[in-house]
Amino acid sequence: MADKNSRNQEQNRKLNIKNYVRIDFKTLQGRISIGFIIIGAFALIMLVSSNRAWKNQIEDGKNLIALNKNSNTLVAEVQQLVDLTTILTFRYVSTEDDFYKNDLERWWADELYPKVDELDSLVREYGDKNVITYTEELKEHLPKIKKTQKEAIDNLNYSILNSDSTIDDILHLTFLRENIQDRLQMAEQEAIQDIQDAERNIPLMLIIEFIIASIISSIIAVFIIRSVLKRINFLKSNIRELSKGNLPDNLEESEDEMNSIIKGINELIFNLKGITRFAEEVGKGDFNTKISVFNNEGHLGQSLADMRNKLQTVAEQDKRRVWFNEGVAKFGDILRKNDSSIEDLSSSLISELVEYTDSIQGSLFIVDKENENDIKIILKGAYAYHRQKFIEKELAPGQGLVGQCYLEKEYIYLSEIPENYVSIRSGLGESSPTHILISPMKLNEEIFGIIELASFQPYEEYHMNFIDKVGESIASTIQGLQVSLETKKLLEESQMKAEQLQAQEEEMRQNAEELEATQEEMERQSKEMGAFNQGVRVSTMVAEFNKEGEILDINNQLQIQTGWSNDEIIGLDRKRLIIYDEDIDWTQTWNKITDSMSLSASGTLIGKSGNEIPIIAHCIPVSDESGNTAKIACIFIKKENFQ
Repeated sequence: MADKNSRNQEQNRKLNIKNYVRIDFKTLQGRISIGFIIIGAFALIMLVSSNRAWKNQIEDGKNLIALNKNSNTLVAEVQQLVDLTTILTFRYVSTEDDFYKNDLERWWADELYPKVDELDSLVREYGDKNVITYTEELKEHLPKIKKTQKEAIDNLNYSILNSDSTIDDILHLTFLRENIQDRLQMAEQEAIQDIQDAERNIPLMLIIEFIIASIISSIIAVFIIRSVLKRINFLKSNIRELSKGNLPDNLEESEDEMNSIIKGINELIFNLKGITRFAEEVGKGDFNTKISVFNNEGHLGQSLADMRNKLQTVAEQDKRRVWFNEGVAKFGDILRKNDSSIEDLSSSLISELVEYTDSIQGSLFIVDKENENDIKIILKGAYAYHRQKFIEKELAPGQGLVGQCYLEKEYIYLSEIPENYVSIRSGLGESSPTHILISPMKLNEEIFGIIELASFQPYEEYHMNFIDKVGESIASTIQGLQVSLETKKLLEESQMKAEQLQAQEEEMRQNAEELEATQEEMERQSKEMGAFNQGVRVSTMVAEFNKEGEILDINNQLQIQTGWSNDEIIGLDRKRLIIYDEDIDWTQTWNKITDSMSLSASGTLIGKSGNEIPIIAHCIPVSDESGNTAKIACIFIKKENFQ
């Protein structure tokens, strides 16, 4: 019984299938079935062939785009590497550091020439004669630039790098690079256009296939097509407009079986209009346009959303790169034009730096290492609220954030500024800055200065990289300027010392002549004085005393008059020999003689036997080799000689 039921069910299924599909020409159903089979086979063949052709075309276009992008990237890298070698040449000429020279050779040998060879291989694979010609000219032009750099290194001469011929070489290199990139860009656009044409042709091919299938099916099942012909023609005309890139108004919906198709077409029209608006905004350079096609789902919706995000990223990166490069070039020009005074250079740099980074305040400190035991960080330039500020400020290493930055040799970034940190206020009542960036001007790990910037807006990483790059250039210039100023100072000191030495030589010559005349006069006076002294010592009485008032020596005449001998009286107190009429303390007497250079007083000499001799004493100081008073010499003249 179960087997019988199973056979009946299988037979019913076969009968049901025959109700829908019959392979014969006797019935309309069979003809329609055969027609649909033929249409299906034909459509399959068309789809497979067109799909394969479309894929091959797109794949070839993508390969060409990838090849162009690689070539474009390589030619840009060649330009950048040439710029890098030029910078290294400047560095070597300015510092004479073999590190830069060796690094320069390495970049040429290991990076630049291999990339040029790789570029040559790619453009030959690409096969464009113009690109190949420009590339060959680029290869022939590079050794000339390298030769110029070597000449600058050998001669240690900046002017070679700044000569008109060198600049022409760089400009010609840029011309070749731009021509190669332009030609590659044109090829890439052509490839993209081919891909887009292929994509646009897909609906057309599908429509053609659909039309062919419709014609065949119409011949086979004309009575079926007549019932829906009007609606099909309506849909067909609108789809054809869409295939041509024209976007019709939304189709009027109906209540028949075609309504779901109309809704789909209306939704497609709506999304294609969104794509059109997006393309127009992108063409204007506005990459921030919001787009929601197919709710950002599916391949097309997600691809367009991803494309917008990537375009935004590329545009922002390009904007930052241009800003960075233009800033480096701008401040390089400022450094070249202001090379006479650190003060003028600092003022010009900080004002331009504040404006270029959209900061509100800025300070530039220079490190003074004239005294290695007392390093100073001196404020040389300040700029705030679009005006130059003249402030005197001096810090020590480790003092404040600037001093801390000097010790750490790394930038300091604050988004929460300590209270009262900013000392410059706006006269218009503006708020204080909310972000601080403090960056060292560092060259070969040596700090030459500190840059301090304040802003209302956060500083991004590319800001910090830019400040670091500019700081390095400023440090290099300051180093050269300091050496130049020190050399100038030493030259001036040398000239001044030479003039002083010449004046001293002239003065010494005159002094020598005067000294010679003085020596002759002194010799004459010495002879006269010797004779005079000898006469005095013979005819007058002379005694010498020390600071304590002790007798040091008496002459022969005094020994005869008093009866004292030198051996007996030396070391005795002065009062054993003389008593002044107005006797005062010997210390006072000593001071008077020393201050006045002489002293005259009346007194009485006391002989050994006690006899008294009234005298007039004349005392003078006697100096030692150092010019200090060593003793007092007194000449005694009898009063009777004055009567």
